[in-house]
Amino acid sequence: MKKEERKVPDRFNQTVGFIEAVEKAQSAIEVEACLLAFAATLGFTSVFGGIVPLWPVPLDEMPKRILFQRFPEGWAERYNDSGYVLRDPIVSRLLYDRAPFAWSDAYRTDRERENVKLISGEATEFGLRDGYVVPIPTIEGDLAAVSFGGPANAIEPSEVAALNFAASYAVGSYLHHRIARRRLSAALTPRESDCLLWAGEGKTDWEISVILGISRATVLKHVAAAREKLGAVNKAHAIATAIRIKLLA
Repeated sequence: MKKEERKVPDRFNQTVGFIEAVEKAQSAIEVEACLLAFAATLGFTSVFGGIVPLWPVPLDEMPKRILFQRFPEGWAERYNDSGYVLRDPIVSRLLYDRAPFAWSDAYRTDRERENVKLISGEATEFGLRDGYVVPIPTIEGDLAAVSFGGPANAIEPSEVAALNFAASYAVGSYLHHRIARRRLSAALTPRESDCLLWAGEGKTDWEISVILGISRATVLKHVAAAREKLGAVNKAHAIATAIRIKLLA
């Protein structure tokens, strides 16, 4: 019991420290470093994040989809130059599975056994025996994903939520840095502010529609517009961003 009691506040404090570090980050590279440092506390040594190709795209366009890439020396070059993204069982699983999963799960269920043998075997040469993947839908309708790798995937169930949050928060921050400053300075309309404010109070879309006397569809429209202006990946991120830049009091 005492061991568990020590772990909970440690993980909480680490998560708070991660948020603060990301908020201070001045570039996407710094966000990437924050995410890798947080993942290291869970035993991971690499992080890769990108926009998942849900349809065939030219191989030379793949680099444009990369958000984060901190691999052991030599692995990134081999993975990218060999076009392994087109054969990776992890990427294949992302085409139909939107829930977080372990690399080992993707390796076990992929029917293309030659691909499994190739990717898992070569990754292991670089110390990447297993890992954990977090799919993250974006407001543009794309699917981002962050993949953490290391000598083993020893993440405990109690730590999964923290890693999921960190991945989502980092992707949101990365996209925030990539979006034009005009979006961050764009004022929300009164209705957009109201919808975010009530959402921040824990109200559902339907409850907000009743409070404001508008339809649920209109609430969704205002929330989506606010997310777009703020460059947020989801409603929670939009609320946090609006509060941080003082668009919501």
